Amino acid sequence: MGNHHENAEAIYASLSLSLYCAAIEWFLYGINLVLFFFCIYTLRRSRARALPHRCGLTLAVSSIFLFCTLHWILQLVSAGKLIAVRLAEAKHGDTHTHLAKNAEWNRINITMGVFYVTSIIVADGIFVFRCYEIWGRRKRVVVVPITTAVASAALGYASVIICGLRSLAQFLFINWIFPLAVVFSMLTNTMLMALTAGRIWWIARGAAMIMGPTVDRQYRTVVAMILESGALYVTPALLYLILYAAERASTQIIFATLAQIVGIAPTIIVVRVGLGSSITSPRDVEESVMDIRAPNSDASVDDKV
Repeated sequence: MGNHHENAEAIYASLSLSLYCAAIEWFLYGINLVLFFFCIYTLRRSRARALPHRCGLTLAVSSIFLFCTLHWILQLVSAGKLIAVRLAEAKHGDTHTHLAKNAEWNRINITMGVFYVTSIIVADGIFVFRCYEIWGRRKRVVVVPITTAVASAALGYASVIICGLRSLAQFLFINWIFPLAVVFSMLTNTMLMALTAGRIWWIARGAAMIMGPTVDRQYRTVVAMILESGALYVTPALLYLILYAAERASTQIIFATLAQIVGIAPTIIVVRVGLGSSITSPRDVEESVMDIRAPNSDASVDDKV
């Protein structure tokens, strides 16, 4: 009787956790959906049409959104399959049905893992390209971030493949492989965030010496935007690692969050680029300085008149 009660509690806890994961991912997907359509609208505006690589950015963001959408759909399917698995577990005599349903659930989770890792690759590609452009296309600057991004992708796919070979669903907990992939992904994002923000700060610092505090204030805002976008992914990734180390089941909820954040973060960056609120190259700094300088020059002429 006691064992039956414990099994019932374990099944209830497992189902509740799965539904929490589905709920939070559906909520974040709603945000991702709105951002995506706003991003596409922004990139189609007349001002954004002059952006270099506009088609590439559109394709990249659309690809991430597609993978996030597929992950979002499978999250709900996974929750439904888990209910079927747990119900089969409750019927102790129906071993064949339980094994069949568990195998289906495993395949769904492994597919979700593939979509997540692929989304990370595309998102990292956007961040690497932005850093590369801002640094004047200096290849040596992005060598290390590209290396860590490749390592993250390799480890992510390895964890999924191993789970597929072993018929395991919980690739989130497979020894150290997937958490190490998250570590490399965090390193990639942190390095790119620091390199991009640092480069903009340095260029703007030189411009501020000539143009005054107006330029400085503008680019402090841009740097803050970059740091916020980077922290949007790094923070939940760090929380995932902490919960993984503590062996908490809530790790799955954080992973459901990451599955959509990986699409939200780069989409925000592309929206800001399309709106002209971000920097994509050193030329943008020069043009912005000239935009600030022109009104100031006109004002000084008016004062003299």
